[in-house]
Formats: sequence, C-alpha cells, structure tokens
Amino acid sequence: MEENIAVGNAHKRVWFDKVSFVILLALVFLIPIFFVPASFISLQFGTSLLFAFSSILLILLYIISGLLSGSLDLPHPAKYILGFLSLVPIVYVLAGIANGFSRMSFFGYTFDINTVGFVVLAFIYMFFVSLTFRDKHRIFYSYFVFVISSLILSIFIIARIIFGAKFLAFGMFTDLTLTPIGTWNNAGIFFGIGAILSLLTYQMLPVSRVIKTILSLALLLSLVFLALVNFKVVWIILGICSFLFILYNIFNSNSVSFSSLPLQRKLRKIPLYPLIVFVLSVIFVIWGNSLGTYLATRLQVTNLEVRPSLTVTLEIAKNTIKSRPLFGSGPNTFVTEWLTYRPDDILSTVFWNTDFTNGIGLIPTFAVTTGIIGVLSWLVFLGFYVYLGIKSIFMKMEDSFVKYLLTSSFFISLYLWIMTFVYVPSTVIFILTFFFTGLFFASIYLSGLIKVKTTSFTFNPRTGFVSSLLMVILFFGGLTLAYGLFKNSQSLRYYQKSLYSLNTLKNISESEDYMVKAIASVGSDVYYRALSEIEIIKLNAILSQDSTKVKIEDIQKQFSDTLASAIKAGIASTEKDSSNYLNWIALGRVYEAVSAPELKVEGAFEGAQSAYTEALKRNPKNPGILILLARLSATHGDLKLARTYAIQAIALKKNYLDAYFLLTQVEVSDKNIKGAIDSATAASIIDPTNAAIFFQIGLLKYNIADYSGAIQVLEKATSMTPNYANAKYFLGLSYAALGERDKAIKEFEDLKLTNPDNTEIDKIISNIKLGRDPFANAETKKPEKGKTLPVKEKVQ
Repeated sequence: MEENIAVGNAHKRVWFDKVSFVILLALVFLIPIFFVPASFISLQFGTSLLFAFSSILLILLYIISGLLSGSLDLPHPAKYILGFLSLVPIVYVLAGIANGFSRMSFFGYTFDINTVGFVVLAFIYMFFVSLTFRDKHRIFYSYFVFVISSLILSIFIIARIIFGAKFLAFGMFTDLTLTPIGTWNNAGIFFGIGAILSLLTYQMLPVSRVIKTILSLALLLSLVFLALVNFKVVWIILGICSFLFILYNIFNSNSVSFSSLPLQRKLRKIPLYPLIVFVLSVIFVIWGNSLGTYLATRLQVTNLEVRPSLTVTLEIAKNTIKSRPLFGSGPNTFVTEWLTYRPDDILSTVFWNTDFTNGIGLIPTFAVTTGIIGVLSWLVFLGFYVYLGIKSIFMKMEDSFVKYLLTSSFFISLYLWIMTFVYVPSTVIFILTFFFTGLFFASIYLSGLIKVKTTSFTFNPRTGFVSSLLMVILFFGGLTLAYGLFKNSQSLRYYQKSLYSLNTLKNISESEDYMVKAIASVGSDVYYRALSEIEIIKLNAILSQDSTKVKIEDIQKQFSDTLASAIKAGIASTEKDSSNYLNWIALGRVYEAVSAPELKVEGAFEGAQSAYTEALKRNPKNPGILILLARLSATHGDLKLARTYAIQAIALKKNYLDAYFLLTQVEVSDKNIKGAIDSATAASIIDPTNAAIFFQIGLLKYNIADYSGAIQVLEKATSMTPNYANAKYFLGLSYAALGERDKAIKEFEDLKLTNPDNTEIDKIISNIKLGRDPFANAETKKPEKGKTLPVKEKVQ
C-alpha cells in the first residue's frame, strides 16, 4: 500500500515538474521579444507582469506538488544553500519594513526591478530554474530557445534599421534605439550574451563543421551589433570575460605547464576566437568613440543615455549610510536621496530637473537603498556564487558536455552580474541574469558538486504540520500578490485612458471618471496627483462659463464642489507619499489656481505657499520650486518676496532663464526698470560669459521700448549661445519694431528650426512679411508679460 502511494506521489511530482519546465522554457523564449502593443502598458511593466505571473504560477505549482506528494526537492545541505540564496530577499523585505512598509518600496508604480516584490520573485525564479533544469538536455533546450528568440529579435532590429523607425513601431518603438529588451545599451548587453555563448560553444563542443559555421556567423552577428551599439562598458567586460576564458583554456589542461612550452606550442594553446574577441574589445575600448560614431552616422542610429557617475553615486551612498546605516533609505527610493545629495554643478546642465531613480549601476544603487546590511547580503550571495563558479570550472569531469554547460552558464551569468555593478539593466536583462545564474546552479547540481535530495515531511507529524502550514501561507501569499498585480495593471489601464480622454479627446468629465476608477483600483499618489490636475482644468473651465447662459449660483456651486475635490485629491497624494515633492507641488498648484485676489478664496495663498515650502524641503536644490513661490508672491502682490525668491533661484542656477524672465517682470511691475538694468549690467561685467544676464538686460530694454539697446545686448546673447531661442524671439521683435524686416524674418525662421511645432512663430513671420504688427490677429499681444517664456529652449 505504501509502495503504491509512493509511486503515485512520484507520478504527481513528475507531472508538476514537466509543467514547470514548459512554463520556464516558454518564459525564456518570450522574455527577449515580449511586449504588449497597448499605450497603457509600458515595455517594462508588460515584461514585469509576464515574469511575475509566471513566477507566481511556479510557486503555486511547487507548493501544490509538495502538499500532494508530501515531499519537496531541495539542494543538500538545504539550510546552507537556501541560506545563501535567500539572504538577499530576506534583507530586502526587512529593509522595506524598516523604512515604513511603503507601496513604493514593495511594488513601485510599475513593479520596478529594485522593488522588494521583484527582487524576492527574481530569487524564487532562479531557485526554480536551478531545480527544474538539472538535466543536460533541458539546459540545452533552454539555450536553443534562447538562440531562436535572439534570432527573432535580431531580425526585428535589422528590419527597423533598414526600413526606418516607423517600421514595426507598434506605437511603442518610436525611435530606432528602442527595442523589446529596452534601450540601445541594453541591446548591447543582450548581444554580449550571444557573443559569449557562441564563443564558448564553438570552443568547447565537438560539433560538426556546419554547426561551427553557424556559430561563427552568430558570433559575427553579435559582434556587429556590439560595434553598432558601441557601449564601452560591454566591450570592457566582454574583453575581461574572453581574457579569463583564454587563461582557463591555457591552464585547465593535463599537459605540461604552459611556461615550459616552446613559443610555437604556446601560441597554439591560445584559442583563436576568444583571442579575436579580446583584441576587438581592446580596439573598441581605445578607439570606440570614432568607430562607433562612424557606424552610427552611416546607419542613422543615435543613442544618448545619461546616469549619475560612480563618484556621485558613492557620495550619495556615503551620505545616506551616515544617516541610516543598516537598511539605507528603503528599496526603490534612490530618487529621494538624489534630490537631497545631488552635486550642485548638475544645476548648470540640461539635467538640472531630472529625477534620477538609479545610480551608475544597480548594485551601487542598492547600497543607497538597502544600506550596509543590503550590501553585505549581495556580497555574501555573489561571493558564494563566484566561489562555486571557480571551483566547478576547474573541477575534473568525465562528461565534456556537462563541463561546457557549467562553464558557459557561469561565464554568461558572471558577465551579467558584472554589468549590474556598472549599469542599471532593463527588466529583460535583469531576468536573464537570474535565469543564467539558475542554469549555473542547475549545472552544479547536475555535476554532483551539490546534491539535490527529495525531502519528505510526512513521516514526522510535527514537521509535516509546520511544513504544510508554511506552504499554505506561501500559497495564499502568492495568490494575494497575483491579485495585487492584476489590480495594479487595471489601475494603470484606467490611468492611461484618463490621460487619453483629457489630452486627445478633450473630455474632462470622462477623464475624471477614469482617474477615479484608477484610484479605486490602486490608491497611488501619482493617480491622486493626476486627479488634482484634472480638477484644476475643470475649475478653469467652470470660471470661463458665460454667466449670461449659466446661473451665477450654479457656477458658484460647481466651483465650490470642484475646488473641494481638487484639494481633497492634492492632500490625498501627500498622505500617500509625503516624501515625494511632486505631491506637494500638486497640492500647491490647486491652491495657487484659486489664489488670485479677485477670487477671494480665503487661505488659498497661504495653502499654496505652505505646500510649495514643503516641496522645497524635500527638494532643496530645485530652483524651479523657488520660481513657483516667486510667481505665487507676484500674483499676491508681494513683489519684494517675489524678487527674493527669483534671486535665490538664480543663485542656485546661474543660467535659469525662467528666473531672469520673472525677475524682469517683477522689476517692470515695481517700476524699477532703470535700476534693474544698472544691476544687470554690473552683473554682466562680473560674469561676462553668462548669456542669461544679457537676455535679461535685453528684455528690460524691450519693455521700455529701447529697441536699439535691446538689439545690442540680445545680439551679444545669441552670439554667445547661437540657439538661444527666447533671445532670438525678442531680438526678432526688436528688429521688427525698428522696421528691419529682413533681419526679423531671419531670426524667426531660425527660431522655427528649434520650435517646429510652434504655430505662433508662423503667424509672426507671415505678419512681418505683410508689413503688419507681429501680433496682428494673434491671441498673444504682450509676450513679455506672459507667465512663461514664449518659446521652448532646447538646452537650459
């Protein structure tokens, strides 16, 4: 009887094992090429959902299999191996709890790779890969489907390079450098995997000449893509990996020592393809800029990706660890520390208002978000992994194919782990990192270095009860996570529909309804923030109603109800995440929208001022918030305070055009134009290379109709910064005011190149050509008095 039960249990375990294998195999095929052609699902979120639901399904199958069979497959000794594999996820959970158990840390907006949930699932996924693929045929099948998937991706990218960015864009891949696996640099990392895999397969397996030819072509294709992407870090790491393989090939031999061989035999022992890859890597590391630029120009593929430097990342990590040494700032919260500790010189660049969510690399980012304990957990795990890798690849082994599987999975996963130190990979690349690491552990189990045993927990009642209880808890935990992810995707769908209704259909009511549904699914701060913006637009629409057609009482009631909804949404966003300065700005914008004295909304000015001040506390180095406070003060009639805020903004960012523009308006309103011109002129003598100061002087002179004086300084500003859009705008108007039509037309035609979508410029050019006032039949009459600069700057 017991024997029949054991046989039945074995059959159940085999069935569940086969299903798990099919799911994992399908996942490795789909991950590099999967995307949802829908605007409400981003590339990252679509991949994250596929990965998460697949991993949760594997968890449920594993638990059901264990409960039905009364046993589980576990590496032996389980407590040590599982301890090394579970250390990082446990620390992540603790870091998330220690920093407030926030939704942002555990799930993020789109289940980001540095959230607690993703990291935990990634390690569970790696564990399942290691158990399910501990068979050389299964590992070979995984390599095969990965190669097929890579081939499909290669064809997709090549086709788009040939036929242009609009070909196979699916409304998502708007640029040639966008691919299903992420940005262009991520494509480079991906083809680095192809290069290593084809290289090691060619060198280590005794395959036929036809297969060797195919492998050579695969290696060549990977290297061509790497040259096109020209990601220097990939070339460096690929060069290191190929060099390590050369050393491995030389010293992992039973023959006489390498040093005692004659030169000719020494050269023969150096493998050809790894040597070629190493030499190419050195060439592209040294001369990659010129070679990569040439290829990118010929194929019209441009790539720009900016991230904080290593020095900046480490400085932020040092400051964060000083204040919160054990668990850092919390998973997925790098942006908070960036806003606090970012270097001052970033304010003079175009990225002054960019909120970086990661540092230079993923592991250095984790140093900020999980502290000393987090860093130690990664070092312990990776140290254990590298120790096993070095030990296994130099281990004597009868089966050459198993040796190949061990070596290839280790070198590929090592390459990917090194990349996480120096780069922040896409979701696809991060998943593949865990997949190939799982294959490496599967190869370890296959080689016998670590055994896998079937552990039964039915013979001991106490053990059986505790084990069953834990598995049931994990089972319902998996179901809960799946439901949460479903609600997250549902809310994101409503959110995107709301934005489409607002921006495309111009239907405020429908947009509001969809946003309320998004909040009902998941009450995220970003949705409350968006709802407050919708309510502001609705307020403006209510105030613009014709009082002859709508009763004043009805307008007042609509205004009061909408204002209450807007304030409620703004406050809710700050309650959901009080650390996010954007939420405080959203609340401030609600109050500012009704802070005009003529509206007589009591407490509106004070509410806006308080909210913007809270935002400034959380982002103290952002001059844009100071400008919000300056505009608010100017609207309220406090020109002295407005001037103070504008000057503080300029002190933070010397070339901040909005601040100079607002300061000019304040001086004009305060009838202090002459004094302002004198001050600005003195400042230009002290800082003669600051084009923004000359723009301010020119704008001040334009305000008093001194067009000749305005032309003189604005010409100087545009000579210093040729694409200075707003300086060219007022320079053109000054020329037009003095009747120099040809010069005016030239300035606006040049301006059209940097602002091609600005229809107002077309009207101005047409009016000047016809000898009319530049603003004849135009809505804008006095651009110098506008709330914002009249045209967009490419660089500020």
